[in-house]
Amino acid sequence: MAASDQHRFSILVINPNTSTHMTDGLKPILESLQYTDVQFDYFTAPSESVTLPDGRIIESVPSINSGEDSVQSAIHCRGFLEPLVPKYDAFLVACYSAHPLVGMLKEEILRLEEAIPTGGSLSSRSQRKYVTGIFEASVTTSLSLISSFHLTDDREFHKAQAKDTFGIVSTGSIWETELSKAVADMLVNSDNVSTSRFAGVETTGLTAVELHTIPAEEVRRRMIGATERLIRSTSNSVSAICMGCAGMAGMEEAVREGCIKAYGAQQGHRVRIVDGVVAGAGILVAACKAGF
Repeated sequence: MAASDQHRFSILVINPNTSTHMTDGLKPILESLQYTDVQFDYFTAPSESVTLPDGRIIESVPSINSGEDSVQSAIHCRGFLEPLVPKYDAFLVACYSAHPLVGMLKEEILRLEEAIPTGGSLSSRSQRKYVTGIFEASVTTSLSLISSFHLTDDREFHKAQAKDTFGIVSTGSIWETELSKAVADMLVNSDNVSTSRFAGVETTGLTAVELHTIPAEEVRRRMIGATERLIRSTSNSVSAICMGCAGMAGMEEAVREGCIKAYGAQQGHRVRIVDGVVAGAGILVAACKAGF
């Protein structure tokens, strides 16, 4: 639904799997941000299958546990979401992967923009719309937190970029390769610029659903262990850690404990822990208000 009189902007938060439990877990996180002039609505992938024009039947995805699942869920959800694009100012794809729905929604927004009559103003006839995924949002936010240029020689006017890195703690081991490739594709250009700012991916061995179905203490133990392994795997300082699953929302304290185990209390408390849902909401709200 469109923004109400009490809200300047409306954002649709999209869970492309069928887990309503996971969607419900996002709501208190976003409500706690107290964006009083923003209306958040939520979409959970319907459970019914869809038939494509070429006759293929695409099933819904109850838990996205691989890159292939993210592609399937994008194809499944696309037809349900396209009619909603005119109704919202922004869209947050709440799946921690290189999720094709981000690109699909941008394509639909572009189609709507191109339909504006020649000479029409985008700002006056059709308000700009924005899309991001929680993966993209967490990476860009982490880079903004760790990046800085430092003076190395004030007589020669030399400066250098800080060597701090960011990493990702995610669920199943398949995401180690999948997310590492996604970061490289996002940050490395045709000149093969180094991804030296990226410390890598460590995983808990759990699925997104298991984060909320197995005993909480076991989830916490695995989160702490994955965080500690990530930090100890690199010689450079890990200054930011992305929580690499929407289902990890609210689990920052387990990541923090892993940081403290690896670094000690003082440095462990300095590590920035980035929730992609929170980061994505912030990016979209800023974009809506600035009109980028």
